Amino acid sequence: MKITDVRTQLIDQYMFVQVDTDEGISGLGESGAWAFLEASEAVVETFKRYLIGQNPLFIEHHWQYMYRCYHFRGAAIMGALSAIDIALWDIKGKYYGVPCYELLGGGGGYGKTPGYFIMCLAPPAQN
Repeated sequence: MKITDVRTQLIDQYMFVQVDTDEGISGLGESGAWAFLEASEAVVETFKRYLIGQNPLFIEHHWQYMYRCYHFRGAAIMGALSAIDIALWDIKGKYYGVPCYELLGGGGGYGKTPGYFIMCLAPPAQN
């Protein structure tokens, strides 16, 4: 499977990235940045040159490459990277036919998630 296209959509104050593959599977991701979306869109276009032709299932490799290939890592770059990352996880989940939380180790069939209650008590006020 290979990535064939990476597209952005600016809707109001949100940016979405769609990654398409040659097998007809598409993934959708949302940027974590809410400002300077045009800059994030330009970053996605730059990353697109690297991603076209790559296997979308090697998510960690792509993330590390895109994160480390430039010296600067501001909100626009990280927002673009997060949107691409989410889209790649979406593709992987669709490819294997499981929800993303299963890919990340969630679910487990336990039925309940353990929770912990921590209580912090302040010392009594001194008069």
